[in-house]
Amino acid sequence: MRSERARRAFRALGLCALLLEALPLRAAFQDVGAGARAPGMGDAFTALADDVYAIHYNPAGLALLERPELGASYTRLLLGLTDSSDLSVTFLGYAHPLLNGREGVVGASWEQFTLDQSLYQEQAATLAYGRKLFTELGPGTLYGGLGVKRLARSFGFQPEASDAMNGASATGRPDPVLNGSNRVGAFDADAGLLYQLGDHYRLGLSLIHFPQPNVAFSPDDSDKLPLTTRLGLNYGSALSNLGAQYETLRSPIGTRDHSLALAAERWFLRLFVGDFGFRAALNVGNRSYRQVSTGLSYRTQRVEVDYGFAMPIGSISSTAGTHRLSLSIRFGAAREPDESLLMVLQAMRQLKKGVAPELYALGAGLTPAQKALLDEHVALARSLEARAKYEAAFERLSLALALSPSDSELLKGFGRLNWVAQHVKELPDYKSDPVQSSWHQGILAYAAGDAALAVDKVAHALSLAPDDKPLADFLSGLESATGVKRPQVRSAPAANVKVEAALAKASVALEEGRYDEAIALSREALAEDQLSAAAWEDMGTSYFAVGAYADSRAAWEKALELEKDPSRRALMSGYVKSIDAILSRQRPLAPAAAPPKPAAPERAARGSPQEVQRVYNAGVDFYTAGRLEKARDAFQEVLKMDPTYAPASKALSRVMEELSSR
Repeated sequence: MRSERARRAFRALGLCALLLEALPLRAAFQDVGAGARAPGMGDAFTALADDVYAIHYNPAGLALLERPELGASYTRLLLGLTDSSDLSVTFLGYAHPLLNGREGVVGASWEQFTLDQSLYQEQAATLAYGRKLFTELGPGTLYGGLGVKRLARSFGFQPEASDAMNGASATGRPDPVLNGSNRVGAFDADAGLLYQLGDHYRLGLSLIHFPQPNVAFSPDDSDKLPLTTRLGLNYGSALSNLGAQYETLRSPIGTRDHSLALAAERWFLRLFVGDFGFRAALNVGNRSYRQVSTGLSYRTQRVEVDYGFAMPIGSISSTAGTHRLSLSIRFGAAREPDESLLMVLQAMRQLKKGVAPELYALGAGLTPAQKALLDEHVALARSLEARAKYEAAFERLSLALALSPSDSELLKGFGRLNWVAQHVKELPDYKSDPVQSSWHQGILAYAAGDAALAVDKVAHALSLAPDDKPLADFLSGLESATGVKRPQVRSAPAANVKVEAALAKASVALEEGRYDEAIALSREALAEDQLSAAAWEDMGTSYFAVGAYADSRAAWEKALELEKDPSRRALMSGYVKSIDAILSRQRPLAPAAAPPKPAAPERAARGSPQEVQRVYNAGVDFYTAGRLEKARDAFQEVLKMDPTYAPASKALSRVMEELSSR
């Protein structure tokens, strides 16, 4: 019994011999990850770092948090080892934005690694801070962070401390290692940088243990933690992440260890239910390091539950792998980009085609596999429908109906699309031809169940091409199918052709997310017809999408003045109120005793508001005509006159991007 206790005690201090076969790590304070989401991605989290576990992986990522967040996790490492070792990791962390993140985000965490309960333990208490450093550093934004840690490691006292073992027998002498101090502490620190490049790319750099503290139990010994350097790249969208991470540090044998992690994450959204996530990763490195990881998640706006699993390849065979479970809770209301802004923007974009039916309610009573296939068919049908390929969309929706023939919502959509496909197979020029563009918008509105808007749009198309017999027949059939009579519209004069062409292109640019181009095209239409409500709507939506809320409000106010339909006026009025609420939240509170304001800069000396607007409009005209160099010069001139003019800044970025891609 005594020899067994001795072996277990020495094993605690020689933990490296056990874990180095599975992980390229050190004997003390080996990084075995935190939480369950990041380890499910092979710990390729340096460039992502968008939750409370950024405290552990890259403190710069804390600056990305928009709400207070609490995270807790428990991990069982390498289950099923033949010596019955019980290896576990516990994490508890909290992050809190200061002044809604304007002054950065502070975080604190406590982590503990335990071998066989009290036989050997390591604790790390961390206080971290991350914030935005530069908003316009080149084409992106730079974030920085620092974490200060208090480390402690200890082992439990064993009888062998005063009666050392020598092979299989006791010596009667104190053990030189176990009889010394059984606890040691040290201060440590991590640092990180995160560079956001555009909407999708992030670069991350983290330096772990950069002071390289000495955590030896004896003051006469040296056991310095090696500096770990991690460099990561992540490509992300609203639903997925693809990441790669390189890591290097000094190995226990004096050389350097290198490893590479490749990871992917995908989220599947289910309205009113929550989001489900799946992730997987592969890690490879020198000294035969190989590992596969995977994970699952469920989240709502406030709660996220993650599970992670990792298995070493070709090293430790007698293990059931590492299992992790974590819980994250977010407090407070989601900030505007998460909920309100996206909801308002989506409502604005749907105004042209009515309210789309709820697709996720389809498929009641189907198995998960059948439901997934149904969702795929419906999504593809909607995609084809949006691209004016109505016959192909109908064929795809037929496959969906075969899976769920009694679904009333699906039957309604199937019937409408069937009628459309019998009359129009596709409209190939809907992006450029104003007649087809208005016709397409009417079909989308009809498919979405908005009969009045559908008839209005198709009637408008006929006013542009009164001699188009197929279009006239379609409108007559639409009136019969819906019971809605066309409004009394006159044939459009030839002078309006340019307006309609610009509006057709603006609608497509808006739908495809090319908002700066949609603004320019809307201006082109308004230059010909200031009373075009559709142009003001497109401009208001586009300005809203790029964050120019004051300009968006002005455009929607103008559209509201021109709109006659009561139901659409009610919607527009709601948009204006939503924008007012956003502007009021953006407006900083006045200080209690504000000092006198300094004199305003002499902007008028550099250019009056009228001159600024004139040069900006000229730049838009150059851009629309494809004369990018002239457009660039005009927008630069605007910014010289008024450096705060946001539309010119955004337009210049767009022009420079197009010039660089030539």
